[in-house]
Amino acid sequence: MIPFFRKIRKTLADDNKPIKYFRYAIGEIILVVIGILIALQINSWNEQRKERIQEKIFLKRFVVELNTNLENILTAISLNKSRIHRAEFLLRTIDKPQLAVDSSSYFMKSIEHASYTNIPLISDNAFEELKSSGNLSLISNEALRAALQKYYSWTSSEGQYNFLQQDIQLNYSQLKQGIFTTSQVIDMGDYYITKNYSAIEAKETFERMLNKPKFLEFIPYVIQNKLMAGNSYDDICNQAKAIKILLKAELDKQNDD
Repeated sequence: MIPFFRKIRKTLADDNKPIKYFRYAIGEIILVVIGILIALQINSWNEQRKERIQEKIFLKRFVVELNTNLENILTAISLNKSRIHRAEFLLRTIDKPQLAVDSSSYFMKSIEHASYTNIPLISDNAFEELKSSGNLSLISNEALRAALQKYYSWTSSEGQYNFLQQDIQLNYSQLKQGIFTTSQVIDMGDYYITKNYSAIEAKETFERMLNKPKFLEFIPYVIQNKLMAGNSYDDICNQAKAIKILLKAELDKQNDD
């Protein structure tokens, strides 16, 4: 470039054409600037293209992760409802002892399972990877990004409440000690056991249960805890379903671009 301007300067000095020189020099500068701007634009476009590719990869990972999480949440909701029904059934037997005898196996297993806790496992690997790398901005859709942040904060925000559920289960387990015989306690150790209980076993167990007033008084607290858990699970389930819709819309949009 320097030899070029020296040549121009020499020519102008010879020809005495300064106006032509400045026009030509300005034109050269403009071309250089335009070239730089085009190069910067191409570089920016390439970076944006790479970001969109990365974003699409993460969006697909969120879909897979969300589907698994939803299965866990729906399972937790179903089990939670089942345990509420069992606890409510135990309360009904107090006024109607015949219920325990007529549904002997359900009664026996309700004593064991009514307070069981099943906290849905929310996998957050993709989100944590984005957050820890400081690349949350890769998710270009602001509404989707905000929804993901709220959804994945559920596990930490519910930590203390989940501890309460586990505490309720522990207290319940301690209060029911002495209701089952030794062999029944061992049988109940396998959640998936298919053992059926006779009406006589249920009647004897019911009588032992009545002799545990603190256990009976604790059942309403189990129900209350399960109802609160159910509301929480319903909330996170609805969030997950809403995010699925946002993810599908965003992926469809990117596929069309």
